[in-house]
Amino acid sequence: MLFWLLIFLTPIYIFSQDNNDELIVSINHTLQIPKGDMKNRFGNSSNLSGILLYKTKNNLIFNLELGFMFGSNVKENNLFESINGNEGVLISQNGEVPIIRLFQRGGNMDISCGKYLPINNKKHNGGILFTIGTGYLYHKIFIETLTVELPQLSEQLLKGYDRLCGGFLTKQFLGYLYFNKKNNIRFILGLEFVQAFTKDLREYNYTIQSNVTEKRTDYLLGFKTGFIIPIKQRTVERYYYY
Repeated sequence: MLFWLLIFLTPIYIFSQDNNDELIVSINHTLQIPKGDMKNRFGNSSNLSGILLYKTKNNLIFNLELGFMFGSNVKENNLFESINGNEGVLISQNGEVPIIRLFQRGGNMDISCGKYLPINNKKHNGGILFTIGTGYLYHKIFIETLTVELPQLSEQLLKGYDRLCGGFLTKQFLGYLYFNKKNNIRFILGLEFVQAFTKDLREYNYTIQSNVTEKRTDYLLGFKTGFIIPIKQRTVERYYYY
């Protein structure tokens, strides 16, 4: 779904007088290590993303990225302290003890620009890529209840416990793009640094029974790998992309 969304975001055509201009799509996975306030809430996570990247004949880079963040290591385990029973567990109206699982969920949308420094040889093309960007990031705790239904955790009430946060981000990427001349294998790998300045987006926190007004600084160190899908060009004065 993400891949097709990026395709439809592509301009119908791009004017170019030089066939060194390129428009490509990259499907990526990033292993993210949290720092700052993010480290207190979550452990390591993954980010699946799609990048629409345009490289000019002067090797300038412009790209749009959409990403989906997910993980299973949630460090905050006191979400339901205010509604736990005498034994410290939630109990349904039928006296059953449910299974409650917590996950990390989130996403990002950002734009970046940078420079591509080619390093060519006979077998392949490649080069160093550096970009800086800005955008928006959000994250929350996804709460899943199994086996029984809990009135205390209805769809509406869950919003008071999920810690939804969002805000402005800046990011930097330093990596390598590889283009094999023989078999057209293309990939990208490198390090990504994200600094997000977020805040609580819920009006009320049910755990502490008050509003949360503190600003957050959420940092992510990422190891990104991606598979590049070139969008073919026609060898005419104008190049069309469908």
